[in-house]
Amino acid sequence: MNLNIAKNSLKSDNPEIVISALHTLTKNGNLADLPDMIALIKSARTSIKKAATECSCQLIKENLLTHFNELESRVREKLGILLQSLDPAIVDGIGKDLYCNNENRRLRAVQILGLLKKNPRVKDVMAKLVQDKDVRIKATAVNLLGKIIGPNDHELLLSLLNDDDKRVRANTIEALEFLGNKRLVAILLRFRKDLNNRIRGNVLKALYNLGYKEIEPDLIEMLKTNNNFMKASALWVISQTGISTSSLEDAAGECLLSDDEMVVNNAKKALKAISTPRAQGYLHYLQNMNPVLTEKTHPN
Repeated sequence: MNLNIAKNSLKSDNPEIVISALHTLTKNGNLADLPDMIALIKSARTSIKKAATECSCQLIKENLLTHFNELESRVREKLGILLQSLDPAIVDGIGKDLYCNNENRRLRAVQILGLLKKNPRVKDVMAKLVQDKDVRIKATAVNLLGKIIGPNDHELLLSLLNDDDKRVRANTIEALEFLGNKRLVAILLRFRKDLNNRIRGNVLKALYNLGYKEIEPDLIEMLKTNNNFMKASALWVISQTGISTSSLEDAAGECLLSDDEMVVNNAKKALKAISTPRAQGYLHYLQNMNPVLTEKTHPN
């Protein structure tokens, strides 16, 4: 059955033809076919209702698995809500994709779980995935888990602060910041001198947003180093927090003369975030002396 015939067959009075059409659209159709398929869930025929529900879920899941990054975030969120409402057991249905041999498909399956964060089963699944051997899976799970667990469930994440992979550690710090638990400040302070620029930047941002405001000396230290990644991360922290002192403004202004495009771009963003007369003065007089062509943000 081709697609056009399948679409027209959804209106048939013959349940077998309708169900066959549903399976064709599930295999070869797209999200534009979803409204017509969902409409059949209201059918009085149990067989059609069951098939329409299963096929709608499968179509949504496959589109998320294959086109996750192509879909707008609001579309992904709506699809996640719809998927959960159609099939409360969808977390178990995604299980085979979480442990398949295709690494990209596995990663997308984890991201789909992130859309189902209200499902009580998701937390337990994510907690297992943070121990996964695949670093991308682990890092993604850590990031999503921080948005699911409660502010007092930080024990689940703390062990990952010493993970071998820097991406996992950086994501763990972001997750801990998201929890908003000020008692974590003492723990995060231990990592404020980390050798990795992204981890160090994430720690300082987390500390500031959790109420610890004494991060100026650390930022100045990063801005005065010869490491451009450290400079860029320090400037990123300033742009994200808006922290402002005359020393930071001077150091950020000096970075406008850097020969590194990433540093210059982040210096502009930092000074714009500070937005004091002093910062605006640096932008006005120095940025045109060292134009950059590309926009880069927090370095990895």
